[in-house]
Amino acid sequence: MSTIPIEKVLIPRYGEQRVAQASMPDVEAWVVNSKLDKGIPFKLWMKPEMHKKLQAWYPNLPNAEDITHSGGFLRGRPMLETAITIETCGGDNRPKKLYRVVHTRQPFEGIKARGYGTVEINPLHFQVLVQKHLNWHCSSPSPFLSVTDNLDKLTVIAAVCEARGFTGIEVLEIDPAHSSWDHRHQRLWNTKYLVDKFDTQILQRRMFLHHEFLVENMIPPESILGRHPWKSLRRTLDPSKFWLNLMKKKVKHVSRLKRRREGEGGEKEKTTSNQTIHEKADKRALTDGPKTERIGEEAAVMIKRRKVIDFKLRL
Repeated sequence: MSTIPIEKVLIPRYGEQRVAQASMPDVEAWVVNSKLDKGIPFKLWMKPEMHKKLQAWYPNLPNAEDITHSGGFLRGRPMLETAITIETCGGDNRPKKLYRVVHTRQPFEGIKARGYGTVEINPLHFQVLVQKHLNWHCSSPSPFLSVTDNLDKLTVIAAVCEARGFTGIEVLEIDPAHSSWDHRHQRLWNTKYLVDKFDTQILQRRMFLHHEFLVENMIPPESILGRHPWKSLRRTLDPSKFWLNLMKKKVKHVSRLKRRREGEGGEKEKTTSNQTIHEKADKRALTDGPKTERIGEEAAVMIKRRKVIDFKLRL
C-alpha cells in the first residue's frame, strides 16, 4: 500500500459561535451570515487595512473590493488568529479502510457531496464550512462527505437509516490509498483533529466525532472495494437487532415530539376578561428539511464498561 503524504494547510481560526460585533470591537475580520451569493451562506467582513495582512498569508486572496465589506452587521464569527496550520490525514495517520452508509435519498448515489461543484473550499472559509457540515440543522449545501473507519459507529448509522425507513441502504467499503484519489481535490481530514485545532469546545465534548473523517468533494468510484447490502451485514454486525430496535424507539420518540410541537404551532386560545384571544404559538416543529440523509436524531452508543454516550449522527 502506497503512503499518502501529509499536506499542511494555512487557515484563519474563527470563534466557535456568532457573537455581537459590539462585544469585540477591536476584531478586524469577521465571518457574517449572508444570502447574497447562491451556494455561499456567509461573507467575509474586514476592515480595509486587514486585507494587506491576510494577503501576506494567502497570496491568492481576491481583490480587496471583492471581499471587503464596510457595511455594518450585528453578529458574526470573529477571526481570532490570522493563520494556523492544519494537516490532512496522511502517513501513518491515514486509515487503512473507510466505510460510508448510503441510501436512495442521497444525491449522487452518496459518493458526491451535496455542495459538489457549487461550494468552493478555500482557506478563508474552511473552518466555517466544516462547522456548518457538523451542524445538522444547517440547510446549506456542504462540500464534505462523512465517513468512518469504525464498524461500531457504522452499525449505529445504518440502524438509524433503517429505523427511519430509508431504502436501498448499503455500506461502501473504501480504499483511501487507491491511486484514483486526487489529493488536491479529495483531501481527507480527521474530524476530531480539526475541532481540536479550531478549539471549538462544544464540538470537542461530542463523542460522536471520534472515528469520523471528512472527504472533500467526492469519493472516487474506483476506490470503492465493495457495496454491501445492509440487511446482509446486519446479520453479523447487529444479529440480535439491538441497535435497530433501539433506534426505532428513538425515532418514534422524536416523531411524537414533532407532532406535539406541530400542535403547539397551531392556534392557541387564551381567555382573558371574558374575551377569547386567538394567537399563534411559536413554530418549533422539527422538520426533515431538504437534507433527509442527515440524521439528526439522538442515538446511544454502547462502549466498554457499559458506558452509554448520547450523540447525533450526520451522514
